[in-house]
Amino acid sequence: MKISTKKIVLFGTFISSCGMVASIAQAQGATADAATYTGKEGPKRPVPLRKTPVQPHKARQPEAVEVHGTATPVFSGGALGSKREIDTPFSIRTVTSAEIQERQVKSLSRLLSQDASVVSNGDTYSFNAYSVTVRGVPLDDYNGYKINGAPLYMTTVELPLESFETVQLLKGASGYMYGFNAPGGIINYQTKKPTEKRTFEVDTGYSSGAVASEHIDTGGRVLNRVFGYRLNLTHEKGETYNGSHVERYSGSLGVDARITRNLLWTADAIYQDRKIRGLVQDFFIDPQSYPSTQLPDAISGHKDLNAYPGSMFTSHVLFLSTGLKWKISDSWKFRVYYSHSQDWRSYQSEWMSLNNRAGEYDSYLSTDPRSWSDYNQAQGIVEGSFHTGFVKHDLSLGATWQGLTKYLPTHSEYVNIGSQNMYAPIIPRPWAVNNDSPVYRNYRSDQVGLFLSDTVTFDKHWSLLAGVRYTNFQQNSYNKTDVKSTYKVNPVTPTVALLYHPVRNMTVYASYVQALENGGTVGDTYKNARQTLPPIRSDQVEVGAKVTRRTWELTGALYRITRGAQYANTDNYYVSNGTQVYQGFELNGHVTLPLGFVLTDSLGIEASKYKKTDPSIQGNTAEAIPTFQNMFTVTNTIPHVPGLSASAEVHYTGRMWGDATNLYHIPGYTLLNLRASYRTTLGKHRVTFRAELDNVANTHYWGVLASDYFFVGAPRTVYLNARFDL
Repeated sequence: MKISTKKIVLFGTFISSCGMVASIAQAQGATADAATYTGKEGPKRPVPLRKTPVQPHKARQPEAVEVHGTATPVFSGGALGSKREIDTPFSIRTVTSAEIQERQVKSLSRLLSQDASVVSNGDTYSFNAYSVTVRGVPLDDYNGYKINGAPLYMTTVELPLESFETVQLLKGASGYMYGFNAPGGIINYQTKKPTEKRTFEVDTGYSSGAVASEHIDTGGRVLNRVFGYRLNLTHEKGETYNGSHVERYSGSLGVDARITRNLLWTADAIYQDRKIRGLVQDFFIDPQSYPSTQLPDAISGHKDLNAYPGSMFTSHVLFLSTGLKWKISDSWKFRVYYSHSQDWRSYQSEWMSLNNRAGEYDSYLSTDPRSWSDYNQAQGIVEGSFHTGFVKHDLSLGATWQGLTKYLPTHSEYVNIGSQNMYAPIIPRPWAVNNDSPVYRNYRSDQVGLFLSDTVTFDKHWSLLAGVRYTNFQQNSYNKTDVKSTYKVNPVTPTVALLYHPVRNMTVYASYVQALENGGTVGDTYKNARQTLPPIRSDQVEVGAKVTRRTWELTGALYRITRGAQYANTDNYYVSNGTQVYQGFELNGHVTLPLGFVLTDSLGIEASKYKKTDPSIQGNTAEAIPTFQNMFTVTNTIPHVPGLSASAEVHYTGRMWGDATNLYHIPGYTLLNLRASYRTTLGKHRVTFRAELDNVANTHYWGVLASDYFFVGAPRTVYLNARFDL
């Protein structure tokens, strides 16, 4: 469905009106004390298929840098329901709004940069900024990203992190909990909720080269505390460190109404408008013609590589949801909700085909006049507990429907606009671009799911989780003349896990999970262009342990994922054939030491192979996966200066193969980041000053998007922020 300008204006008026109502209520002292390529829209040059615990912020309470040991993060696991993280047989990473503020994070790549299982696939100021790989597998754009558990088609989208209370990463396969998705994991954004007491916070920030930002966060309750609201407004504008220009507006509103003591109505709305001018995408290599087994030496991330004067990328996101939560009794509750999201985009950007180690490349201008998607979901879940003799059952059952429609332009361009050298001054390359193109429906999928799980607790030490999900899945692919090809499947995806709790706040587990993911659409330059591939099956076995204590915490996991492989064969067909096997080890922990020191470490080791595939890659190591990553942080709360804290982070990423044929490596690198914050009061108001310096040594390095695609790593970057509680 096409989004009209009128809808955008109406939504903006709605957000503004709600903010005005909230402000009036506060002022009156109301009782508010309280190209088409595989899986993504992008260039016509095909890209392979894309598919901490911290104490939550509490209104008007002194802000903590990090709270360890006593925090009990809750995991919202889709069909699994809500559980304490330590009681789940999965590896989970939770980042709260307090940590987002402390680290001045505005991109998903930086948000998850402290987890060694995660690799960022894009620069902050490109349309791959949102993209990450987890456990070697790119997250699924169709189903890998959620807002409050509801799906969002994530291609090219960088969500406004200022609007979220937590962001949770569930690592590995999760077919039972969310239906179709890639086995790398699921990222679930949890919106900020109404506060019990009236709050009004303002912060302003700066980052290299000259990007300024402003943010307002206000909440409370009105009308005898029946209605609650939480409003966040953000603006960001300026020149980035690589010569691009960013301008962003976002607004979010969360409201609820306590209809009765046991019945709560909730609604959320998010809108973001983000535009980048001077946009440069990624370098890429054709392994059959590239004359070396090494990349050129990396250049500084400060360099402006943009040659086409009209380069730009514009994205808009709209998310709406509403639901009811009914506490039926002390043991049973029911939730039902509906969500609707749309994102639409246009771009003109360069992709750079590297010719040799001397840094020479051909610049290709890729355009997308306009494209968008429409995603809807309705879901109902019943959760409850009961006993059969001495055995306790925690039951979760429900049903869900979701539908996704994608629209693409009938006309786009992908043209060579001239040669450049990355080490030399960039020569401007003007080009006449036709941005007038109608759109056509390219894709439609529908999923109907039924799910049931039971966590059986035998005694205080042993429990068993078993779940099963039935999905009726249909996807229709359309060409420009509306000719349709259909694929249908009705999988049953199980999950089973055995949990052992030897002592309080310790869990040892073994789990098996099965998942299916969308096959994606083949890129235009393959012989089977625009073909929609069948869904891919994955199986995962994981063994892990979690322990939480007052002054320390440790989690570890061993996993093995077997996944259907997709690649271009020697006849230039992009196919689903054979398997990829991923095996790895994760270890995450922290310890609080005397004199205000806290040590945090995240370590990841992974290996992956192609099996039963085309002979040209049979037995090869999978590309774009570092064998070893480690992120170490030391934080100190300065004893003799109340309110002052400082952190140092060291990030090491090992080298990795740059392509499936294992012809060239992407070198490893080490980054040092420094951070400090100072909390004080001015009158009756809390004030926090923050400063961070990333990549202190200004290390030049290559980041990786996917096989044969890589980007220039971010340079030394300064982040400054001041936050006021009014």
